[in-house]
Amino acid sequence: MNSAKVRIIHRRLGISMACFLVVQAIAGMFMSIGRLVSVDMSPAYNVLYFIHADWNPLGSFYRVVLGLATALQGVLGMIILLKPFRFKKKEDTSFPPPDQPDPFNKEVSMRALSFAADIRPLFQDRNIKAMEPMGIDLSSYKDVKKHAQDIYARLSAKEMPCDGPWTDDHVQKLKDWMESGLEP
Repeated sequence: MNSAKVRIIHRRLGISMACFLVVQAIAGMFMSIGRLVSVDMSPAYNVLYFIHADWNPLGSFYRVVLGLATALQGVLGMIILLKPFRFKKKEDTSFPPPDQPDPFNKEVSMRALSFAADIRPLFQDRNIKAMEPMGIDLSSYKDVKKHAQDIYARLSAKEMPCDGPWTDDHVQKLKDWMESGLEP
């Protein structure tokens, strides 16, 4: 049973009990007034006494219902009171959910990185033009493969490219490509 349902039942039961208690208080008041003014034998007094205090089926039913409602109200109140103190079950974090990647797994994806699909798009046209005077064509697989160690060293030292350093993910991708065999 969820918390909202427990609260609704608790509230409705509390209202019902309040009505019972109001009726009981009014009946008790009339019985006390009747006893004080010595009209103990009036028909109204006899009916109230019959329902309120006599050991008859109607009076017994009234007291049983009131007692059960009081007990249930107390139990529901305790559930509501203790709810914030319950400890939540910790989720098992040893394995990530199947729809999310494992953040601790540093392995390269199942397919090998390639220059054409993964590395070439990292070099912007202005970077390619900036490196041409130095004799390195960053758009050429052969040139990048030949100078891969030097390119990686400059990128990881944040000395290159000219328009600002690569992100760590891009530098790592270049390193992974080099370690996986420099595929075209």
